[in-house]
Amino acid sequence: MDYNFEEEDWKKKLEKHKLSRNDINNVIMDYLCIEGFKDAAEKFAAESGLKPTIELDSMDERIRVKEALECGKIEEAIHLINEKYPSLLDKDHTLYFRLQQQQMIELIRNQRVEEALQFAQDRLGECAVNDPAVLPEVERTLALLAFDDPEKSPFADLLQLSHRQKVTFKTFECIYTCCQNILIGKS
Repeated sequence: MDYNFEEEDWKKKLEKHKLSRNDINNVIMDYLCIEGFKDAAEKFAAESGLKPTIELDSMDERIRVKEALECGKIEEAIHLINEKYPSLLDKDHTLYFRLQQQQMIELIRNQRVEEALQFAQDRLGECAVNDPAVLPEVERTLALLAFDDPEKSPFADLLQLSHRQKVTFKTFECIYTCCQNILIGKS
């Protein structure tokens, strides 16, 4: 499906789908909750009369996880996740792998090669055995070790901060979903 519209076409399509003020407010509230803008979500809830889509108190923990990930403190983030959302990483193997992969990337980024090799044997290997679909990503990550300057390797994209941001976003999204499920009574 093509989502590129000229301005006039966009306006015509928008006119066909009238959005109520409540619909727009729900989108705004979701955005504030998903992105972790707790103070803004509290004020918006008070002004709009909407209930937030998650418990706002849970945002503090999510923000701490997000900050740890953004700083490359993956072990700290995993500890915080396990502390507050104990079953999340057990249930979401893809997220667990992404975090383990990012931990190894951080070791490589910090030139801790011996630790990275040991980590690969202990953790990433286990991920690949449990889920063969992640093997190509394990191989890409390990390939960084084959280069004197991994940042100039064909796999340098893994060392970019944008990769860390993707992992952070995906983690934040999974935690948000977990919080929503808790709020509506699913587990």
